[in-house]
Amino acid sequence: MKSSLLLAMLMMAPTTEVEVRDRARAQSVLETARNAVKHADAKAARREEAAAKLKEAEAHFQNARYEEAAQAADGAWKLLSTSASQPTAFTVAVDDKGATTVTGHSGQAVRVEGAGVTRQVNAGETLRVEKGQPPPQPRPLLGIPQPTQPSDKLKMNVQLAKGGLGSVTFAWQAVEGAERYEVELMPTRGEKKVLSASATQLKVSLPAGSYRWSVRALARELRSASSPEQGFEVAEAAPKSINIEVQPSKWK
Repeated sequence: MKSSLLLAMLMMAPTTEVEVRDRARAQSVLETARNAVKHADAKAARREEAAAKLKEAEAHFQNARYEEAAQAADGAWKLLSTSASQPTAFTVAVDDKGATTVTGHSGQAVRVEGAGVTRQVNAGETLRVEKGQPPPQPRPLLGIPQPTQPSDKLKMNVQLAKGGLGSVTFAWQAVEGAERYEVELMPTRGEKKVLSASATQLKVSLPAGSYRWSVRALARELRSASSPEQGFEVAEAAPKSINIEVQPSKWK
């Protein structure tokens, strides 16, 4: 029994360089089609047809018909890519070192192929491909931090220290996957400042005046969109009053 199973596995294993390449390509396209079917809306047009096409591709692959498997899997992906209810929008950026970053914004997934490997980038995902390397698995985009303080249109009365500076604490909700944050602070008068924070709070000394601020999340090459800008005002608090009570003298 074991000998028969081993013989069957040897017969199905690719034996030439061309077969190895075709198998790798078919496997990559199959993975893309599986993800497309998995992420497709259950009510999406032609989803059932795409699922049937994917099943056909899986059967071809199991029988070592790699070219037919790739064609069927590609057909499954195309059935879903042409049935999107939203327009497909994505961006492609290439840095100085030749690395390419693909980000899906809306609509159907886009496919990225390199070194014989194909990956699917869905809306809300980003994929960075190093020059000459196969594309890795895409990563979800970072969420946008939600500011909690200072709230919009807040007037803050603070005690100013020497130099006319008062302490203001900025805070926001944590974002899953974020490694650090960037606070953008824009005074009505003066230059914009970009401040880095490793936690979800940042204490800053500011002079009296009006400001707007926003925050974004960062992780390696990922940068979230900025939160909506919020405005606040820093004003000098009135000095604390000092009560002096004079006791009547007991001397006559």
